[in-house]
Amino acid sequence: MISRAWLIPILPLAASLVILFFGREREDSPLPFVGIAAIGASLWIALRILFDVALGTLALPYENDWSWFSFAADLKGHPFILDMRAGVLVDGAAAAMLAVVCLVSLLVQVYSLGYMRGDAKFKRYFAYMSFFTASMLGLVVSNNLLVTFGCWELVGVSSYLLIGFWFEREAPAYAAKKAFITTKLGDLGFFLALLLTFLYAGSFNIVRVKDVVEMGYMPPFVVTLIGLGLLSGAAGKSAQAPLFIWLPDAMEGPTPVSALIHAATMVAAGIYLVARCYFVFAASPLAMETVAWAGLVTAFLAATMALVPYDIKRVLAFSTVSQLGFMMCALGVGGYTAGLFHLTTHAFFKALLFLCAGSVIHAVHTNDMRSMGGLSKRMPLTFLTMVVGAAAISGIPPLAGFYSKDLILEKVFEHSPAMFGVLALTACLTAFYTFRMLFLTFWGDGRNNERVSRAEESQAVMTIPLLILAALSLVSGWALEHAWAASPGAAGPGAFASLVGPGVAAAEHGATGAARHVNPTVLAASVTAGACCFIALAYSLYCGPDLGAAERLKARFLPVFKLLENRWGFDAFFLALVDIADRVADLAKWVDTEVIDKVFVDGWGVLTRIAAEISHLFDALFVDQAVDGCGYLSRDWVGAGLRGLIARGQVQEYLLYLAVGVSLFAIMK
Repeated sequence: MISRAWLIPILPLAASLVILFFGREREDSPLPFVGIAAIGASLWIALRILFDVALGTLALPYENDWSWFSFAADLKGHPFILDMRAGVLVDGAAAAMLAVVCLVSLLVQVYSLGYMRGDAKFKRYFAYMSFFTASMLGLVVSNNLLVTFGCWELVGVSSYLLIGFWFEREAPAYAAKKAFITTKLGDLGFFLALLLTFLYAGSFNIVRVKDVVEMGYMPPFVVTLIGLGLLSGAAGKSAQAPLFIWLPDAMEGPTPVSALIHAATMVAAGIYLVARCYFVFAASPLAMETVAWAGLVTAFLAATMALVPYDIKRVLAFSTVSQLGFMMCALGVGGYTAGLFHLTTHAFFKALLFLCAGSVIHAVHTNDMRSMGGLSKRMPLTFLTMVVGAAAISGIPPLAGFYSKDLILEKVFEHSPAMFGVLALTACLTAFYTFRMLFLTFWGDGRNNERVSRAEESQAVMTIPLLILAALSLVSGWALEHAWAASPGAAGPGAFASLVGPGVAAAEHGATGAARHVNPTVLAASVTAGACCFIALAYSLYCGPDLGAAERLKARFLPVFKLLENRWGFDAFFLALVDIADRVADLAKWVDTEVIDKVFVDGWGVLTRIAAEISHLFDALFVDQAVDGCGYLSRDWVGAGLRGLIARGQVQEYLLYLAVGVSLFAIMK
């Protein structure tokens, strides 16, 4: 089955083209089922590959490629033929990621049948979703960094189309542009890293580049630059500080789009890129430490920003940024398995939380949690599944988030107790803001009876995906941990490290930081107890018919709340940069039009015109008159005079002149 891995991205790509170019656009178009069938087939192949990996019947990594293009070239007198090859590369991380992306995408698309039914662009929506999924799957499975970069950009284009799906409204159109432009800042670093990689490795093939790095053929400073460039790209796509400003505004797209972006596609791409090229970071302590601190700062800042919004989707957006910070920090401290473990479990419970939010929004027609409350009675199934998702992301045992987040915290503690303290506090804040969202949405009495009284449970096509994701959020952490314990890989639990090799093994065993022995049970128990205390605090503040206690707390710490509502000033900072850029552009325009055009270009034109007029006048008064004067003299004076002297009709005179001329010619010769 692994020989058919190339079909996994091709099937949804073909489906997206079929949906887009065939059939008429209508609200009940049957073409979306083509996309669902295609992603279902891709999921079947991905699951078969994952089961084979889990059973140990596959030798990983598996690579199969073909010639993409080739040409002859000459480099400083050394002729060579460049054969660019493209293909698939499946290691443990790719096998897991393929299954996760396909599964979440399938559930989101099934859910969308109910959520998007009746939309005027129903068919187009599913074409974009299939294209989005295909782009992400191509990124996951590619063995060529150049192809990876191409799929990386296609993921960006897809997100632009889906975030701005309702482009006729101002907010989605602005959010789409903001996401696209912000991520391009990070992509510049990724592109420069690709150039350096090809310059020193002579190839984009991931396995070849890995060999060059591990054999020491690449200078250490170059490895560091490549690592920082890759981190730049990952920071854009996976919303790491300071490039996370686009993600909260990306909520303007349809809620199922948000679920797919936040759970398994765009924001997962950056984490996966760092994991895919982990051999680069393992060879550069500076790059590794930068990854760790970028993740730590992002996790904490985003968690604090999630404390104050009343938009249910915005809370989840900041939550995603924070959880991505956890993953990035884990990778930076050598927790390769921990980071990918959390990437896997997070995909399930974050998709669940977003789809639950979509179910609520679909019922009450608002994102504002201040207009909700009391929905547990009206929407019991959505409420119960959201409780599962909230408990999972809060790290409550025995749900999935407990296992993956606990492993991250253990690795961070081994690296630095101070970093552990910040990340443990962030985990407690996660529990607070998640249950704040849950209590404001479902608990107590309805704060807007007109909306709440009309709410009812979503249809089965929307609730069945919720139940499946809730089940995965319950058991995936335990199942994955026990599966890894049963089949340890080369660098710690699991087959995740089947490609990255010895460098990861060293990192996993604490080579990037001094190991500090601690009882993992004590760490897990202390963080879980802290999370439970913060859940109790959220209950005391937000469970009731009004927000009195919370509003009094907000009034007491109003400057802090304002700072968090303003996102620590990051948006204002970037808008100030945009304003500076606009002013520089205006200045450049003025210099171009008023100085360069008028003074230099137009002035030079005037000078050349004056010079031309002077030249014309000189030519007319002197050159032409001199030529005409010479002609007049030779014709009317000299010629006329000679005619009068020698042209008298005497033949003997003419013969004399001829003889004199011949004699002179003979003498001169």
